[in-house]
Amino acid sequence: MLSASGCGVDSNLKTSGIGRDLALVTWVSTGGPEPVEHAAEEAYAAIDAVLRQRGCVPVQERAFGDLQAAAALARGRERAVGSGAEWAVPTTYVEGSPVGRAGLSGVHVVGARGSSRLLAEGDRVYGRIVEGETARLVGLADVGRRVSGRLAAGPAEDAAAALDAAEELLAREGFSFRDVARTWFYLRDILDWYGPFNAVRNAAFRRMGLTGPGGDGMIPASTGIEGRNPRGGWCTLDVLALQPKGGGRTPMERLHNRKQIEATEYGSAFARAMELVLGDARYIFVSGTASIDDHGRTVHVGDFDTQARYTLEAVAALLDGAGARLSDVCQATAFLANSRDGRSFERIVERSELRAAPLVTTVADICRDELLFEIDAVAVVPLGRGARR
Repeated sequence: MLSASGCGVDSNLKTSGIGRDLALVTWVSTGGPEPVEHAAEEAYAAIDAVLRQRGCVPVQERAFGDLQAAAALARGRERAVGSGAEWAVPTTYVEGSPVGRAGLSGVHVVGARGSSRLLAEGDRVYGRIVEGETARLVGLADVGRRVSGRLAAGPAEDAAAALDAAEELLAREGFSFRDVARTWFYLRDILDWYGPFNAVRNAAFRRMGLTGPGGDGMIPASTGIEGRNPRGGWCTLDVLALQPKGGGRTPMERLHNRKQIEATEYGSAFARAMELVLGDARYIFVSGTASIDDHGRTVHVGDFDTQARYTLEAVAALLDGAGARLSDVCQATAFLANSRDGRSFERIVERSELRAAPLVTTVADICRDELLFEIDAVAVVPLGRGARR
């Protein structure tokens, strides 16, 4: 299944009719008998057609599936879109097995409208910068590749090196982490070192002046979840940053959730959500959200169904505060700690406003042993509709 935000006339596409500056395109594997390579070829051919129709170029791309499927996806992608400049930013491939089977779970692509160029060092491409009508957008893909193999490092050192690499690449284009709206961290064996990871991120953001005394609190929205990568590193990091053209205030705002305490209150440096204003729409990037209450405690321990419903209620409350709804979600990833909960999750989604959302569902450990479910999302709202509450 292929879904797109504001794109498409093909019968395989779902059109929301909003947002001209960003294209959010999602392919969800149906798990049919078709080989991974052929499925990936068809998926990328369709995604490429959507982006071309919108006049957009791919800025970020995250593929989820078994590690064994990574090579086949790469071959299918190559056959569909080649290796030219438009698709030169490598796929961020994350281990996120589909529920109850092998192969691919899905692919998320973020495209942007405008002139663009690659961010590269020699023959290694790390991202793309797009010059739009009103803003400059930078997407970085698995920047840990930049330091891979240089150090015989442990996981915390690997995460610190990935953050340093992102900071350096952004600085070359006149960006800093103050311009970063969204980060995605996929951590190998997350339950073994999530505490040290948070310490590393907290220290980096304090050094950058985002948190601590004098910090302005403009920390990015984020996902921090289990996810091995084909290259064997401890930390995979994607980054999305934004600057207004011609100076002035960045069209970006940190959002808060009346149902959940700020993550900084229990040691994690990320915003519950960040909102970008681009052209004719507001894009709300919702962080990875789980069954955590307004005191930072895990609730409904051992009960997947109640954790999942509570989490969706928390996301709905966050969106409601920004004048949006779950039905405005145009891209989402669900993470289930146990594949046996897949059917239950399907039933919960079918009874919710997420039932029509482009949703990739994977199996992955959450950041706490007792958490069974997490979801992240992007919602898109026309500028003329809805006000913050």
